[in-house]
Amino acid sequence: MFREALKTKGLMDGLFAAFDRDLNARGYHAQKGMVIDARIVEVRRQRNTREENAVIKEGLMPADWPDLPAKMRQKDIEARWTKKRGHSYYGYKNHINVDVKHKLNQRLDYGDRGERP
Repeated sequence: MFREALKTKGLMDGLFAAFDRDLNARGYHAQKGMVIDARIVEVRRQRNTREENAVIKEGLMPADWPDLPAKMRQKDIEARWTKKRGHSYYGYKNHINVDVKHKLNQRLDYGDRGERP
């Protein structure tokens, strides 16, 4: 939720830029190559009705779910379907960009959810 709030307000890039400026001022320059990776973090597949899926796809929560706390604990409405190497996964795609010399994350993005197949 915090990351989404930063992203919605357009603050994510500004924070990374400030962090990069601070690292460069301290002598940590990314000069020895980069490792870029994308990982799939799977979550339990949801068994929702078509109507529930339509509401979730719009970024909302089905109206009756807040009244069902046991159901809410089992649902992840932010996860999405994505494909990697021809296989479908339900969850999140995390991207990371690491400087080889200093072992610092230059960029970490949890926001790429891919598209539903």
